Parts: sequence; structure tokens; C-alpha cells
Amino acid sequence: MRRLAVLLCALSLPASAYNEAIHALVTRRAFPDRGAWLAEELAPPSPADLDALRALFYRTAAQVPDAALRAKFLARWPSQDAFTAWEFKQLFMLDPAAAVHGFDLVDARRMSRGDLLAQASRWPDDDERNRHRYFRGPDRSIVSARDGSPLPYDPATLDFGSLTGTTSQGHAHYGLVTGPLSDDPAVLKQEPWRFAVPPTAHAWGAELAQLYTDLALLAAGSDLPSRDWLAACFAGAAFHHIEDVGNQIHTVQVGIYDFFRDAWLQSKMRDLRTLGGVLGERRSLRQIGVRLIANHHLFSEDLFAKRVLAGAPEVRAALDGLDRDDARLAGAIPAGPEFGRAIAQATIDLSSREGGEVYRLAYRLTAPTLRDGLGHEYDGSKGDDPDDYLRGDAGTLAAFYELEGRGLRRAATALRLWQSRFEVSHREEPAQASVQRSLALLLPYHDAAASRRATYQPTGPDQQHIALGYPAAALALACLVAGMAFRRRRIGPPRD
Repeated sequence: MRRLAVLLCALSLPASAYNEAIHALVTRRAFPDRGAWLAEELAPPSPADLDALRALFYRTAAQVPDAALRAKFLARWPSQDAFTAWEFKQLFMLDPAAAVHGFDLVDARRMSRGDLLAQASRWPDDDERNRHRYFRGPDRSIVSARDGSPLPYDPATLDFGSLTGTTSQGHAHYGLVTGPLSDDPAVLKQEPWRFAVPPTAHAWGAELAQLYTDLALLAAGSDLPSRDWLAACFAGAAFHHIEDVGNQIHTVQVGIYDFFRDAWLQSKMRDLRTLGGVLGERRSLRQIGVRLIANHHLFSEDLFAKRVLAGAPEVRAALDGLDRDDARLAGAIPAGPEFGRAIAQATIDLSSREGGEVYRLAYRLTAPTLRDGLGHEYDGSKGDDPDDYLRGDAGTLAAFYELEGRGLRRAATALRLWQSRFEVSHREEPAQASVQRSLALLLPYHDAAASRRATYQPTGPDQQHIALGYPAAALALACLVAGMAFRRRRIGPPRD
């Protein structure tokens, strides 16, 4: 079954983790004892404030203690005028053409800290900053690959989705364990959190949590009139990526072996029914497998979100537990300045052990049409209601809600841990530290992305040609049957 690796190479995963409203709910409920702090009104940034924040980042980067980082940054942006909002977004691994909160003047209005944090925790999905990561030339036009298709800024982002559309943000909204990964199907069976195709696949959720943490520290330490608003805006973005990996299925690239066992069987049955494509269109392992993953990913998220937003009795324990810390997570965060990344990674390490089980439970809860890779394509954005496809017994459903609630509680704990560490760092850390951390992560990343672009080979569409073996086998079988019938007629009926 090594062919599973081929199947997964062009995988496009659903990219949104928690429903945007769930992001806001978790953020609002994570700080029950800080009412006055959440109620504080924050002044929004002006265009001049955004320019000043970008200029502050530039000046600080041009003076960081690390000489190598300083030289590399100045070689790319030799003057402050060259470091535009476009370049600032590009540096931070975002789509420079998107209008991004905190980088551009978007939704800049006076809000309470609680409202702003809740809104900002959903903005990375809303403003589509992680989608459409094209490589662009000096004139900002999209550069073409050798086959004429758009060239990705970083081909590694395609390990988690396509280059356009919702799945193009997958690389930023997943997180994987840091240990060695494998594309061996045996690993998918036993340790799905360690399975990835290719084994070098990397998701950037934890790094983005750290990058927004560092921007929040930079803003909070500035003298800008809107420093608290900007700090909360970037804090909310860090919250988003931490919450993403509280959702267990965003910490495994594939999920469970069952999807691809069934995809293989279904593809073979389709070939038999269509005589290898003569009597109808074939469907590949990849097409069927991706449909099975996407159906159960989206169904599980929509089902839990619907119950949570309705305050349903089935999830009351999960909601009531949001103010209680997850002791395992609280004890797993190492000391150190990169606490945004550390909190996200510790969340990934715990959540990933549960990702496969969430998929297994969801697979037992769905109607047959969602378990059929040739059946219905579930899409809540087009009006699908998860209850219309819900099957399964009460015990399986209760186990599903309990596991999802555990992830929600873990995410709320992570936000409280982040805020506690942030307040200490804001008081004690020198101003240059956050910028130097960002450069140490981002500059090598852009060099590596350039190297991957240089060797990028576009993949063509998934075309299924007629499998001649099936009609040939059918013809041979028909000839055999006809020959036996002819021989029987020549011999005549058996004599008494």
C-alpha cells in the first residue's frame, strides 16, 4: 500500500479549523476573572500609526545585535522607504495583496479589549491573509511556472492545500509534531500524528503564533497612541493559531488509515462497474480519499460548532469547563522567550494524539453518502446541515462531544498561559528581542522558500485514462464464455 503516498502527494485539506464564531467564543470565555481589563476601551490606529509601527520595526531590525541578521535584512531592504506595507506583509509570510488587520487600515474602530480580542481571533480567516501565496515579480504581477501556471511563493505550502481558494491557507492553520515524520502506511495505522506526505511536510501554525506574539510585544512597547489596540489585534491573531491546533484534526495531516483503505476499495469497485472507464468516468484513489477526509473534517467541525453555539446540553460540560485549566498542557510549557511558539507546539503535541480518534468517531457518525467517496460532497457553506447526515449510536456521539470539548478546554487554557507570559515579557524583555526573534525565523524561511522555488516542478491535473485491463479482461471473459457455449453446442447434449 505504498501507493497511499502517491495518493496523498496532491492532498488539499480543509483549511479552517474552528468555525470563526467558535474562535471568538473561546477567546471571550478564556478570561472570566478579568472583566475590567476586557471592558477597557482601546483607541484604534490611524494610517500614521500603521506607518509608524512599520517604521519602528524597520529601525529596530536595522539595529539588532545579531550582525548577520542585520546585514541580511538591510541587503533586502536597504532603506525605510523600500519597506512598504506590501513588503512588511510579505516578510511575515502573508499574501501581500490582501488587506490585513494590523498591517492595513481595516476595521480600525474603537472597541473594548474583549471585543477586539474576539474579533481579532477570527480575522486571520476573515481577511484571507494566508491564501493565494503566489510568487510575484518586482512589478507585483504573478510570476508563471514553466508550464504557465502561477508559481507558488513557497512550494512547501502545497503540502497542505492548493495554491488558490480556501485550502491555500492550510499550511498556516495546521500544526504537526516536531519529531520524525513518515509516509509509511504502517505509521498511519499506528501513529497517525507522525504520518505526512512528504515526510518533510511542515505546517506553520506554531511559528505564526510566535510571529504575532512578537508583533504584539513590539506594539505594546511602543509610544503609539493606538499601541494597546495594535497589541490586542496581534494578540488575537496569535490566539487564532493557538486555537486552531486545539482542534485535534488540525494536528494530523491525514487522519486515519480507514479513509484510504476504503478509498482504494471504492476506486476498484468503480473501475469494475465502468469497465475501467469505458462505461463511465473513473475516480482515482486521491479523488475519493480527499472526498472522504474533507467530508468528515467539515462535518465534525460543523456538528460541534452547531451544538456549542446553541449551548446544547450535549456540550454543556465543555462550555462550563472553559474556565478550568488543562493541567497537562499547563505543565508542558517550557520556560523561554519563544512562549507563543512553545504554547502552540505543546498544544499540538497533546492534540495530535487525539486527532485520529476524532476522525474515527466522525466516520462512525455519518450517513453512508458521506462515507462514499463518490457520494455527497459535504459543504456547510453551501447549506449542508450536519444533522441531516448524523447517524450512529448515543455512546459514539457522547465520546465525540467529550473529545471535542477537551480540545476546546485546552485552547482556552493555552490563551490564559499566553496572556500570563506576555505580560511578564512586556515588562522585562528588551525592545529589540522580539524583532530579532522574528528575523531569525523569517529570513532563513525566505531563503529556503527561494531554494524550493528553484526546483519546483508543477503537477498536472489528476487525469484518469481508460484502464484497458478491465475491458480486456471483460472481453476475454466474454470470449471464454462464448467459446464454452459454442463447444457445448458442437458436442451436443449429454447422452443417457
